[in-house]
Amino acid sequence: MKSTTDKPEKTAYHHGDLRTALVLHAVKLIHARGDLNFSLRDLAMKIGVSHVAVYRHFADKAALLNAVAVHGFGLLAQAMRDAGEGWSHEPEQQLARQGAAYVNMAVRYPGHFAAMFASQTAKSGQSPELQAVAEVAYQLLAQTVARRLQSAHLPSANVHAEALRCWALVHGLACLQLSGNLAACLGHDPMNTSDEALQAFVMGFLLPAGVVVPP
Repeated sequence: MKSTTDKPEKTAYHHGDLRTALVLHAVKLIHARGDLNFSLRDLAMKIGVSHVAVYRHFADKAALLNAVAVHGFGLLAQAMRDAGEGWSHEPEQQLARQGAAYVNMAVRYPGHFAAMFASQTAKSGQSPELQAVAEVAYQLLAQTVARRLQSAHLPSANVHAEALRCWALVHGLACLQLSGNLAACLGHDPMNTSDEALQAFVMGFLLPAGVVVPP
């Protein structure tokens, strides 16, 4: 027996907007299913177009996921840029703001987040456009890390290693939050707090009290 979610949705796009509509509906489908286990035919049926029309815009599913990931990394880059703009405090605080922005983005856009880090969009399968926008998001983090190392009088050669450490930590927090394990472990939902409290929480992982990055 088919559920109501299998029925084609009424779409409001014009013919020239089908590519954008496919990306947005793919995000909805990923979010609703909680995984990437769908085909382009599934997506075509979902929005009520022929699978031939889908293939005119995307050669395969990997190409579609690349497009979703491009959109997602654009959202991430903007969130991290907003977290850093107009901020004159210490780089540690800027790093915490950007880390909190990363977690917030993942929670707000879980469909995009899943596509951004799917095996189909791993580096070997990324389009040039996806590589470029992902690099923009990474460089926003690396620039803040470089500022922190400079302020702590630590070697600038450590930038990429330290950026990877920070990325791994906030990515892990985001994944734990999305799975519900973070709230279960803490006994409360860290997202249901003020921005300042969330930033302090993230900073506690990125920059534990009394700990500095080794040279």
